[in-house]
Amino acid sequence: MISRQNFICTAFFFFGFLLPDWYLGCVTKMLSCTIPFTTLISVLAVSFVLSTVRNRRFLFAIVALVTITQAVQLNHWAYFGAPINSQDISKAFVEFDEILETGASMLSSLWPVWLAQVLSLAFFIAAVLHTKKCKHTPFMWVLILVALAVNPMLSYLKGHQLFHTKPISSTLHNTLRAFSDWLVNKQVKLHDFHYKPYVITYRQPKVKNVVFIMGESLSSRYMQLYGYGKPNTPFLEKLKSDPNFAYAKGVSSSVATLSCLQLFFNNGHNPGFIELISSKTANLFRLARHQGYKTFLISAQGDGLCHEVGTQFIDVYSFKKDILKFLKEKGDEALFDVLTEQKFGDKNFIVIHLRHIHEPYSNWEKYFPVLETKKPINSRELQTKNEYSHAISYHDHWVKQCLACIKKILPSDTLVIFTSDHGQLIGEDGLFGHNLMRSEVVDVPVWAYAINADQSLNHYLKSQKICSHYDLGKQIAKLFGAEITNPNEDPTLQFVHGTELHTNYEYMPWKKINGKAEFLEMEIIGATAK
Repeated sequence: MISRQNFICTAFFFFGFLLPDWYLGCVTKMLSCTIPFTTLISVLAVSFVLSTVRNRRFLFAIVALVTITQAVQLNHWAYFGAPINSQDISKAFVEFDEILETGASMLSSLWPVWLAQVLSLAFFIAAVLHTKKCKHTPFMWVLILVALAVNPMLSYLKGHQLFHTKPISSTLHNTLRAFSDWLVNKQVKLHDFHYKPYVITYRQPKVKNVVFIMGESLSSRYMQLYGYGKPNTPFLEKLKSDPNFAYAKGVSSSVATLSCLQLFFNNGHNPGFIELISSKTANLFRLARHQGYKTFLISAQGDGLCHEVGTQFIDVYSFKKDILKFLKEKGDEALFDVLTEQKFGDKNFIVIHLRHIHEPYSNWEKYFPVLETKKPINSRELQTKNEYSHAISYHDHWVKQCLACIKKILPSDTLVIFTSDHGQLIGEDGLFGHNLMRSEVVDVPVWAYAINADQSLNHYLKSQKICSHYDLGKQIAKLFGAEITNPNEDPTLQFVHGTELHTNYEYMPWKKINGKAEFLEMEIIGATAK
């Protein structure tokens, strides 16, 4: 017979499960989630079963599992404005340090999330401790394990394409779906798409020195250079009249840094063509070295992001950990000191990987102080736009210093090329950050500046109103004298890839139409693989 204490314990578990949804979705309106009646009944049933379990170690394990997964879900949802999905979970393990830094910068905004989690955990602990007074039923823990296994099994049977998270569902619902899908699909290998290998044809190099700069989180639509209303790129704006300068709107290959770098430096194009990345057939560092270039990678970011970019073909590299002290003192201008210390060869391929304009955007103010007095803004979107625009002003200042530095150390036959890994959402439809498969997230700038050098890339950019990462990578290879032929290429289609390339992932086809990118319906690659 069930005692009164079981019902008290059930209430504790019930409130522990639903408090974040209720507080963040109904009270603070921070999340768009709702709690449907079916969820209430399901949570009530699970809470009751938990009250009948005798093994408190098992109960604490369940509480820990729910608390940790919910913490990931709630913080992601509160920051980005959308629930986390299985691909983002995989990415979180790689970029944990960056997530902590961004989270710390959002203390004033995310405190309701943490308050909800603390209160939820308090209810859970009270429930587990109260089970000592409850009536217990043998083997009820088996029902809990069966309930936990339902979603992974559905993900396996239905496939990834039918297991999306939904921004109006409860956080519990989305957490179960996202982590179940991640658990199942992280083991899935893509089937063979029978892509044909790239063909590389070598010719005489066009330029002795290629300096490629990979920016961070920079969207062209927020730059004065591309028509934005605020004068935040005065230096780049002046370069528009310089015959050595050319620019175009860009489209990134991916919505996340890690997958973008793998695709860009390996000239990835077709969805699911993992063999190209692992073989490094068209890797830019490899092609450059083959043509006699000395290769460099100077990064303000961690080496974990350089997985599969071809580090085996890099002669000299420097990462965040090597110059952390100087990065804290000078920001990304510390990279100039690393650059000037290098011993260059007759021909050089130099990659500079920036950290700005990564969140938190206000971090860059100390390296480029605001002249006018700033007043606090009570709108997250307006505040973020202001901070983002000022971070772009710092970027413009950085570019000016960078070109001056390069002109000094490599004064001739040098081509400087810039793009960003991805763009950023700054409040569009209430969304922030990146990782989401939206056109705004892949909106990036592309520009080139020739220092007494061949201008074939400049002519290409001037003739194109829009340039994809894939197109840019092939053009850079031509500068080395390496012509890349992709027999799988469809001249009418390009692709934006998701956050995870080595398992089932989302991708978004797009077409160039009248100098603009027209994005098609999102698809999922390898979704039927088992």
